[in-house]
Amino acid sequence: MILINAQNDRSDTLGLFSRYVPLPIPRNIAVLAAYLIEKGHEVRVWDDAIKQLGPEDIRELVKDMKKPYIFGVSCLTASITRGYSIAGMIKSIYPDAVVIFGGVHPTVLPEEALDTGLVDFVVKKEGEVPLEALLRALKNGEDPSGINNLSFKRNGKLTHNPAVPGPDFDSLPTFPYYLFEKHRERYDFGFVVNSRGCPHDCIFCSPRSITGRRVTFGSPERAVNEIELLVNKYNIRLITFSDESLLMNKEHVRMVCELIRGRGLHKRVSFQCQARGDEVDEPILKVLKGANFISIYVGLETASERLMTLINKKETVKQNIEAMKLIKKHGFGLSGAVILGLPTETKEERLQSYRLAKKYLDYVRFNNATPYPGTKLYEIAKEEGRLNTGKDWQNLNACGTLVEGIFRSRRLAYVPAGTSELELKRDIMKYNLLFSFRAKVIRKLLQQRSGTSGWFKMRPGWYRNPVEWFYLIRLGLRVVRSWIELGVITVVFRFKGETMGKGME
Repeated sequence: MILINAQNDRSDTLGLFSRYVPLPIPRNIAVLAAYLIEKGHEVRVWDDAIKQLGPEDIRELVKDMKKPYIFGVSCLTASITRGYSIAGMIKSIYPDAVVIFGGVHPTVLPEEALDTGLVDFVVKKEGEVPLEALLRALKNGEDPSGINNLSFKRNGKLTHNPAVPGPDFDSLPTFPYYLFEKHRERYDFGFVVNSRGCPHDCIFCSPRSITGRRVTFGSPERAVNEIELLVNKYNIRLITFSDESLLMNKEHVRMVCELIRGRGLHKRVSFQCQARGDEVDEPILKVLKGANFISIYVGLETASERLMTLINKKETVKQNIEAMKLIKKHGFGLSGAVILGLPTETKEERLQSYRLAKKYLDYVRFNNATPYPGTKLYEIAKEEGRLNTGKDWQNLNACGTLVEGIFRSRRLAYVPAGTSELELKRDIMKYNLLFSFRAKVIRKLLQQRSGTSGWFKMRPGWYRNPVEWFYLIRLGLRVVRSWIELGVITVVFRFKGETMGKGME
């Protein structure tokens, strides 16, 4: 089987920042591949983020494989159109090939994928068990119509089989870093995942479409064994725990940290993680510090208690503030994210969020609220008549304004009532620029003094490489252009009034 991670060109989604945003291994297809290999299947992987798949690549991938050729394509909403393009290429070369789609977008909208006529099956939610069952059935010429989690079209009729939860985390194979060694210089290998899922239900979070609110953990030994592998085999010196919130099971974290210290890994590698504010306390921070955790990422989202309730975060701004104070007290680096443009948000609330981030965070990214299918935010935007996905979902890019600028051709997917699109773009750009392009922030980024949770990383020895200086200067000029755009908009708003932007809605 061929597993493909469908991705748009990174230069399109990240612009000049693509050089500085670490490229993660595609965990979606990696875990599926490891599971299928463990079950005895031959699997090959392709990541569009390394090289965009073309017809010759498809022919090379199936070389020496037996028919039927079976392709699995994993897609997010942002990459679904690219996924359909890949499916079209496959079918044009091998009309009898079987094309299977999976991932968040096909899980939420299986009919869309099947109605293209290019997709034979959609595997919904957690795909390991149903995909292996489907693969086995296809190889053996058996009828797959009774397999759970499948959607398919037969004789023009859509069928959606019931979805069941996936396997427990510890029943999955260890992460297959080895499958991606060919592009070791491109990928950021420095991550470990030891859980799947999140018990919360924030209105903007699309991964809940895959796991629901079910959480399953791997053993502490499993996590630390993977850390040892990364340190000993790949010489990694900074590892990110990529769990959705590492501290949701504090006893588990304590055992992981005890093993890290017991094996002396805290002397060889540093760690960073993501945590909710309401899970942070002094005892657990001391545990993390003892295991050489140096940086913590907090999903700040907003400084408005009213909006925290509206987005169903199930924590308060006050809890976030107390957490950030403790994190700084114990000497951790602190990064986070803020969402601007939430439903009913005001200009004053955006300013409050900026001020809160500036007061406590070392690094932050201000994203625009993006109503991904499968989220409550998507339903709110539809109900309000303010959903603007654009052609082929092109507007759904949470960092689109930051990357493309205020005058980009693509629209925002959602703008709350009471705010014009131009006003919201201005605020997103303004707060990103005001926060990140201060001398102390730039100095930290260039010196790489602490982890930034994977959103910006200079290449090792960049200052000795003329090519890196060339790209850094290009990025600097792009930032200057953003400042100029911001200045123009500010002048226009000042002399014509804030209401001039209403026409952009």
